[in-house]
Amino acid sequence: MKIYAIPLLTVMVQSMSGAIAILYALDLGANVLQVNLITTIRSTMGIFLMVPFGILSDRFGRKPMVLYSRIVTLLGTVMRAFATEPNHLIIASLFGGFAGGGFFPILLTMIGDVAEPEERQEAISTLFFFSSLGLMIGPAICTGLLLLPQITMRNIYQITSIANVGILIYLAFTIRETKSQTHEKGNSRLHISNLIKNSNFQGLLTMSFLYFFSRSVVQTYVPIYASVDLQLSNAEVASFSFYRSLAIMLIRLSSATFLIRLSTRPFLISVLLLGGITSLVSPFANNYILIVVIFFLSGLSYGATSILGSTLVSNISTPENRGIANSLYNLAQSTGNITKLVTSPIADIFGLTYVFFFGGLMGLLSAIPPLFKKIGK
Repeated sequence: MKIYAIPLLTVMVQSMSGAIAILYALDLGANVLQVNLITTIRSTMGIFLMVPFGILSDRFGRKPMVLYSRIVTLLGTVMRAFATEPNHLIIASLFGGFAGGGFFPILLTMIGDVAEPEERQEAISTLFFFSSLGLMIGPAICTGLLLLPQITMRNIYQITSIANVGILIYLAFTIRETKSQTHEKGNSRLHISNLIKNSNFQGLLTMSFLYFFSRSVVQTYVPIYASVDLQLSNAEVASFSFYRSLAIMLIRLSSATFLIRLSTRPFLISVLLLGGITSLVSPFANNYILIVVIFFLSGLSYGATSILGSTLVSNISTPENRGIANSLYNLAQSTGNITKLVTSPIADIFGLTYVFFFGGLMGLLSAIPPLFKKIGK
């Protein structure tokens, strides 16, 4: 429960600011390219540090890496609270990148350390469920605060900065190290080499890259489309995150209970295809309700994919290479998010419709590795 409290608290705080990240950038005068940089620079920097962080967590422990990640994230949040132009937000995103690509791969490794193989899908589903609670609560609080005339988007970042200090104190004095429950055997390079040569793991990396490219298109461009083209209010755009998070929470709760009985491979293929479809239909959503439906379906797809993918990674890996395995899997996700930058000229020249169709195609292609490599069978 102490581990499960980490995603609940941290994701709740992060999603409060995440719900307005694009709106805040637009309010400071950011263009489409700057918005893409602000939303992907963390993944870009994470590419250089995620794998080393996974190796360090395997060698020196999980808790030190979690603490470091949250300290650097706090610095980035404080900088956003005092930003006056888009370039300040870009610099703040660099702090997120120096956090090592986020703390979630380490949390997944900690769960893999303490859970038995037959318990992992349920344990990981529960971890993601608590994360989903945070994803739902955070945007709801953000939306409610924005409805108050005296609260601005800058105030949201100020509030989350204070909350991050409290989370850091909780981590320092409450969380114990889980690395002692693993067993180092043999050469670490050999363990990493065996992991890289595993064809199922290679397929998981390809699937992750394609799927998260498609998902990043929906995450970035639908709020822009809703705000600029449909002229929806800031509170309405911020509320999209709530409905997406509600769907993620529901699918993760179900995966921790009755959906755990489903065959992994057909379930995985279905949710991957659903993710691609949400991008394809996005340009046809011309009102608030339809966009809410798109975000809800996108949340169902993401919630299930994250559980199934992380469970397969944990089962393929061993205690000696589980940290690097989760880091490489998240590296593929980050690379997919970064590749979204190539859609900026497409958006400028041809419009958002072509970007949504391109993202949808990538989402559909992500189902190929499970189909032909029989990942999860």
